[in-house]
Amino acid sequence: MAKFDSGPGDDLIINGVTMPTPKLNGLTISKEKVWSKNTGRAANAEMIGDVLAIKYTLKCTWPPLTREQVAVIDTAITPAFFNVTFTDPGSNTRVTKKFYAGTPIYPVYTYVKGVKTYQGTGVDLIQK
Repeated sequence: MAKFDSGPGDDLIINGVTMPTPKLNGLTISKEKVWSKNTGRAANAEMIGDVLAIKYTLKCTWPPLTREQVAVIDTAITPAFFNVTFTDPGSNTRVTKKFYAGTPIYPVYTYVKGVKTYQGTGVDLIQK
């Protein structure tokens, strides 16, 4: 897994909307190999099989967020599937892929002057 710190030009964009900047070390990009059904160990113990695809998982966590910032994230990940644009750590290029969201978490940290602040907001984005 590659740890990735967002910087200028490395924004996480969902369906054209820039998300709040993840916290430091708050975006972890995994590239999972999807293997063919015939994958396994041969009689000589060597691995056989074919890689059918490589799929991304983005584990996202954010620093303390306002109610408005959380609403931006929640609205973006509510559809069944959505486009996500991010920087691939292997090629260092921007890519856009179709994703769906795991179960998001929105821990309420505090109420300051009656305004909710969320700390630890997170979600896993899994490539379709």
